[in-house]
Amino acid sequence: MATTRDNVTIEIIIAGEPIKLLVPFDQQDKVRECERQVNALYSDWRARFPRKTPFELLAMIAYQYASYYQEMTERYDRITESLRLTSESLDDILESVSE
Repeated sequence: MATTRDNVTIEIIIAGEPIKLLVPFDQQDKVRECERQVNALYSDWRARFPRKTPFELLAMIAYQYASYYQEMTERYDRITESLRLTSESLDDILESVSE
């Protein structure tokens, strides 16, 4: 029986193309959800943009997810900086109280 630390090989299908992946056993559901989300967007955009080739649609999807990733990275950086400043402020307060 596989444990959460074991990697397993799974096959997903994106836009009709099979892709074999080696993923941690406990991450399979996340991978399958990503597969579902990408395929749902592909199907939706195929209907909305019937003149686009499959390659164009996949390029559009790649851009869409890359822009999401960039936005999340920027949010993460802002939050991390805010937490760092808050932690420094709290350290200063604690230091002044203990003096």
